[in-house]
Amino acid sequence: MKRLLFLALLLAAFSCEKDIPEKDNTTYYSNIFAFNVMDGYYLWNKEVVAGIENWTTDEDPIAKVKSLRYKDAAGNEVDHWTELMKDCSPFLEAITGNGQTYGMEFVLYRHGNEGDVIMLVTFTYKDSPAQKAGIVRGDVITALDGRKLTLDNYQSLLSEKIYNFPTSVKLSLRDGRSVSMSAVSMYADPVHTVKILEAGGKKFGYLHFSNFTLEASERLVEVFQEFKAEGIEELILDLRYNTGGYAFTGAVLGSLIAPPSVVKEKAVFNRDIYNDNLSSSMDEETRFAESFSVTLGSGKKLLRTGAANPGVKRLWAITTGHSASASESLLCGLMPYMDVKLVGSDTYGKFCGGYLIQATDWFKAVEETANSTINTAEGLQYTSGWGLYVIASRYADCNGVTRSMPNGIPADYPATDTPEDGVQLGEPSESMLAAVLALAGGDLPSAAPISPAAVTRAALREGALPFHRPGDGALVH
Repeated sequence: MKRLLFLALLLAAFSCEKDIPEKDNTTYYSNIFAFNVMDGYYLWNKEVVAGIENWTTDEDPIAKVKSLRYKDAAGNEVDHWTELMKDCSPFLEAITGNGQTYGMEFVLYRHGNEGDVIMLVTFTYKDSPAQKAGIVRGDVITALDGRKLTLDNYQSLLSEKIYNFPTSVKLSLRDGRSVSMSAVSMYADPVHTVKILEAGGKKFGYLHFSNFTLEASERLVEVFQEFKAEGIEELILDLRYNTGGYAFTGAVLGSLIAPPSVVKEKAVFNRDIYNDNLSSSMDEETRFAESFSVTLGSGKKLLRTGAANPGVKRLWAITTGHSASASESLLCGLMPYMDVKLVGSDTYGKFCGGYLIQATDWFKAVEETANSTINTAEGLQYTSGWGLYVIASRYADCNGVTRSMPNGIPADYPATDTPEDGVQLGEPSESMLAAVLALAGGDLPSAAPISPAAVTRAALREGALPFHRPGDGALVH
């Protein structure tokens, strides 16, 4: 975890009186924290310099950070992700895979003409409450604790019952079932489904991978050792629900997939482009490697990626608009070196990475700095739990090309995700995997793209609905 590399202007001209109410103390110190992080780390700090220079310590810091997010000349928001949070623990749980959860993932759709909303389950995590309760891909949830999901309440209801430190919930399913679950604190293992498949006389490794957590790096090496022992020729990497995670894990996975000769020569995997403040002090290149060292809960681990690399001839990536960030940087980094085909739909288009910087870590770093005029003890007291996810870099391939900017990496062959048909991930008949196997097992078309065979679809989709869910000093793509 990289420490803060420098301290910008510390707003020493402002003093803090002991009798100021706690609310004002929190506002004061959270502004000091947010100002320094944005001034120092933010990728577009030059473009928003006027707003940074006009920052004061008595304004709403969350609103201030949001107002500074970079926009293009037409006023369209380019940076959708930089965010100051009073409680950054949900974000931290999302990127580490550890936290209180029911262990199910889903998409939201408007259904019918009465403003109803449904939760369509896409998959559940192994040994999770949802899996133990019999919830599977394709289940449709219509109510939580007896309250029907609607356009008016779904955001607040999901926040209350599913995401914000849940304890228990009763699900009403469209098939008539009623299922009760209690949340548990667990690691949601993103190495979800691993299979060996055959098509067209070739052997394929299939991996559904849902989150680039640090812990996943060790398990990925084990999976690729299995793939190598099985003699797979091509890899099907299912990233359809993978919104990103740690850049480190992306480098590990890239080194397991890339041609062994490329890995052995330590070729450039990704380039990270920072603002002028950071470019001289931050590493600007990530390289393929035959081994990586990482500290996990059980101690320091040596990951021997070179020995586990199966030398696949082609990578098939299953992608959707939910494939983002580290998923995109992985594909971006591999494309100059090997044949990569995307099946599904265009990726999301998060072409940048950031740091989650916790306020307490920042004030501790200030505390270690000579001649600081900030009352760091009060800063630590009044900003406990606060954190700022700040976009700090744009990633690119070895040639400096960011293939996902601005609107994602285009799919080579269209295919549609159909969780409503109830076919589980990894089954050869599952719609998107079936499309890959049809392509990979035959001759690739040189003209128009092909689509998978039509799947009978329930009348569910009348428009996907948004829901913002929060995704440590490591770079997070």
